[in-house]
Parts: sequence; C-alpha cells; structure tokens
Amino acid sequence: MSRSHHPLLGLLLAGALCPALAVAAADTHALLAGVRQAYGGARWNDIAALRAVGKETADELSGPWQMTVDLRTGHFASRTRNEVFSSAEGTDGHGRWREDITGLVHPLDSDEARTVGVTEDWLRRFGFLDARSPADYRALPDAQEKGRTWQRIEATPAGGRTATLWIDPATHRVDRATWPSSFLVVTQRYSDYRVVDGLPLPFRIETSSANLAGNADGSSVDVVEHYQVLGASPTAELRRPDGKVRDVSMANGARTATTRLRLEGGIVLVDVGIDGRPPMPFILDTGGHAILTSDAAKLLGFETKGNGVSGGSGSGTMSTSYTKVHDTALGDAHVRDLTYTVLPYPFGFYERGNDAPIAGILGLEMFERFAITFDYDRGELRLSPYDQGEAPAAMNGDAVALRFTDDMPLVTAQQDGHAGTFGVDTGNAGYVLTFPQWAERQGIAAHYAAGLPIPTGGVGGLFTAHVAHARQFALGQQRLDNVAAMLTRNDAGATGNPSEAGNIGQDILSRFNVHFDYRRQQMVLMPRAKSAEWHYGMAGFRAEKNQDHPDRFDVINVMPGSPAQQAGLKQGDAIVAANGKPAATLSFGTLRDMSAHLPEGTPLSLTLADGRVLRMKARDLAPR
Repeated sequence: MSRSHHPLLGLLLAGALCPALAVAAADTHALLAGVRQAYGGARWNDIAALRAVGKETADELSGPWQMTVDLRTGHFASRTRNEVFSSAEGTDGHGRWREDITGLVHPLDSDEARTVGVTEDWLRRFGFLDARSPADYRALPDAQEKGRTWQRIEATPAGGRTATLWIDPATHRVDRATWPSSFLVVTQRYSDYRVVDGLPLPFRIETSSANLAGNADGSSVDVVEHYQVLGASPTAELRRPDGKVRDVSMANGARTATTRLRLEGGIVLVDVGIDGRPPMPFILDTGGHAILTSDAAKLLGFETKGNGVSGGSGSGTMSTSYTKVHDTALGDAHVRDLTYTVLPYPFGFYERGNDAPIAGILGLEMFERFAITFDYDRGELRLSPYDQGEAPAAMNGDAVALRFTDDMPLVTAQQDGHAGTFGVDTGNAGYVLTFPQWAERQGIAAHYAAGLPIPTGGVGGLFTAHVAHARQFALGQQRLDNVAAMLTRNDAGATGNPSEAGNIGQDILSRFNVHFDYRRQQMVLMPRAKSAEWHYGMAGFRAEKNQDHPDRFDVINVMPGSPAQQAGLKQGDAIVAANGKPAATLSFGTLRDMSAHLPEGTPLSLTLADGRVLRMKARDLAPR
C-alpha cells in the first residue's frame, strides 16, 4: 500500500500525542501570540488563497509540483508529476479525494479520513493564525533534543484530530510537525524560510512516514520555487478530476470481459496478459495496487525507475521501484499504459511448482475502471467498464456501502455484537483479522488473545497472531456463525491499524458471489449456487520453499498441540512430498489446501527428507 504527503498538507499538523502535563493557559496564549506574530500577524486576514510551485522528489523520482489552498475554506488541490506517473489530491465541497499512481480518482470519505481531513484542512489554511477559527489549544512542556529546546503546542479544531507543533523558540516558527494517519506516523520538517509579501514561508519541506513499529514507509522532499499570494480563490484550480475512464478498450466489441478465476490456498488468482504475452497468474487484491514481482519484471524485460519503500501486513517494509506496462489485458478488457510498482517478493511467494509462477498483483487500478464480479460458482471474473456506453447495471443482492480512508474499501460490520470499520481485502487468503486496539476498546481482546498462536504476515514479514472462533459475525444482512478470527498485533503495520476494527478476506467473501461497484460505492453479496462454508480443520504447521531447494518445503513453525506436532513434525524439518505428491510440483497455496481450512478428520501424509512419513488428521484448533 502507498501513501503520499505533500507540503502544506500538514505544515502545522501533528499527532505525537505524548502524555504531558498542560502548561498554564496564559503560557498557551503567549506562545500562540508569538507564533502568529512570527508568521505575519494580521497580514493573513487580507489573503484569500496561496499557491506554491516547485519540485517534488520521492522514491528517487522528481518532477513539477503545485499546491493551491483556499485559506478561508481549507479547500485545496495538490498535483505532481514525475517521469513515471502523476498524482493529485485535494478537498472540495464534496470532501477529500485522491488521484494517485492509478491515474484515476476516488473519495477519502471514511470517519477516519473525515476526522484527519478536518484538521489537515484547518492547518493547511493556517487556521492557527486566525483567532476566530474554532479550536482548543494546549501548550505542552518544552522538549529537549540533541542539545536544543523546542516549544510545543497542541490544537484541536472542531470535529478534527489533535495536532502538535514543534516550534523554534528563537524564531517562533514551526520546525517540524508529526501526526498519526491511520496506521502511520508522519513527520514533516520545514526549513529555508523566506518572506513572501510579508509572510515567512518554508521553501523546503521534507516528509517521511513510519509505521507504528518505527519502520520507514516512504519519504519525499518538496522544494518550492515560488509562492503566489492571491486576493481571490482560483476555483478552477481546486476542482477534482472528472474521473472518467479514457484508457480502457474492449476487444471484439465486448461489453463485458471474462477471465478465469480460481482460489489456491485461499489466494484469488486471475489470468492477465502483459503487453501481448500469454496470460500469467496475478493476485486480484482490493487492498493492493498494480505490482510486478522483480523476477517477472526482469523476465518480461521491463526497466525500472525509482527507489522507495512500501509497507503492508506485518511491521517491516519492502523496497520498491516502478515501470510502465503498455497493455494490461484481462480477457477482452485492455488497459493502456498502467504504472506498476515492482517489488522483490521472495521465491516462496510466487513459486507454484509445475504451474506458472505468480507474476504480480492487480488492485485499485482495476476497480476504478470496471465494475467487477467474483463468480466463484463459475470460476470466472467479469469486468464491466465504466464510461463506455451504458453504465454497468446495478446488481441484485445484499448491497453494502463502501468508504475509503486510503486505497482499500471499508465497510461497517459487526463482530461479537460490536460494530466497527473493516477493510474488504480480496488479497486476504484466510481468517478475518481483528485489530487489537479496537478489540481492547470493545472488551473482546482477551477471548482471541487466548486463542491458537499462528504465524502470519505479508510484505512486512511474519508475526505471531492468535486465532479463536467469533461468537458471531454480521456483514450487511448476513449473519455468520461459523467464523474464526485472528487477533493481530499493535505493531503489525496495516494489519494492526488503530483506526479500524479489522480486515475481511476470503474466509467471508468466498461464501458469496461478490460484486464491486466503486462508482456506486457498494459491494453486493449474492448467494452461491451451493453452500461454500469454510472449514477450520488444520494440520497445524507452516512451511515455505526457498530458491536454493525448490524440491522441498522447509518447516518454519509447528503449532502447539496440533496434529502435526503430535505426529512428530518439528521446525527445521523438510517436506519432500504431501499425500504422495512431490513438493517440487506443489505451490505454497496447494500445500495449504492440503493442510488447512479442511473438514475435521481429513487425512494428510507428509514425507520428510530424512525418510520419515508422518500421518495426521486435520482438527479445529481454535477455541470457541
């Protein structure tokens, strides 16, 4: 998952919410008065808007950047372009929006996005300089860092999030700001202040973000070439893009494209053609973007540009670069000139034994261009393009509203009788994820914390979570009694998000045929032709391949009290066959199909490299 932050977006925004005793109210007013004077005092009252023009550098890619802010409403638009892609974001009368690497626009309209947006808009228009702006202020004790003293002040705009600034006592100007945004903490540093029409403004802004484990998750540097102080709001500059799809074509006069869909170890795979080559398997992930594995990009002959980092499930991050794909084809649907992120996924992620390796991931790019139906009964994916003739028809079924904090669609669901905001993640191959901060607030964390310890993770690496059966799960009008949920960790990156309740994956979604329509901002759950209940019997181990030994799975975890442990399997063992099938012919997903999410009593035999044959039967290990 990528996120962008731009100068003036958080110029005075913060959220380092460190516990501290409040300083006297008189000190608060004196500190605020000093800051207002340092930024030009009453001069701000005569200005309608501010335009900044310059260059942005992020992930070793550079290009022109422009930000325009209406200082009276907080409405803004920021646009940047580098040698690979362009992006934009803003706020208008309809709320927040973003046009990112996908090339198309979507709203940022969840409760979290709205709350953060109130504060960002308030700060972007320098609301702290206007004594009439509604906000509560509180001075914090001075902070010491590297031999220097910094003054700090908190401000909470009405309906917004508390913000904290670090102020240089010598100049009374903001030196830096930090704030929490979803599961990230963002830091901006401001320097090279120059006076423009009586207003001191920073000409260099360095922005970085880190997840709650402290690992970097992106950075950028914005260098302003010039500011313009405006007496009237340039309304045309503040309009969001129209969002029309102009880069899709449909072959053979088709109105709907169809491609093969299958689940492998809970992973949704679809066939995708890249630049006219034969179709390759891609994961279709509502929580992701267009991605190529490094090996696939090399095999296909793509050159890459840039060098950044990306986070996701787990606390760690992974290096990123970018490339442009001329034609992306799913059946008769073709998308021109998509930007792909290139990630160095490990061998065990994409290797599939005798079958073609996974080449990458498709995500938001597809859902912004097509209404998409996952028809698990027929094993096919159907795509109906937007803005080509008649709009895709509304689907009959249980329609659930979608909202966005970032790129992943969010829904309201109930777990154990408690309502919360859950991500809808077609890339989640297993259990419902339950985030610990929300579970603690609802008083249900202890039930799951006592559950089965199990390794899980993704881009950010593996971590130990705990699985137990939910008492009930409700999504839309559906009430599901046979659901197991996995309690994650506070430092698990996107899968430990304090602003959300959890994440819904294939455990829930594949029980229905599912239709996504981002234009209508809804997901529709439709009954399947036959029951698709998930089972929770498992052997109780995790094993992965590595490139040095593709003929075996190395056991990296054996769960306590599991059938695998009782049969004698140990961490460090090597599996060379499962149910008589050579490991060299199996993928991680097919081994998972043999060893997890099974009816209780399903047999499994494992042949180890030392000649032992272990026999076991799947059993549900999660407490109820």
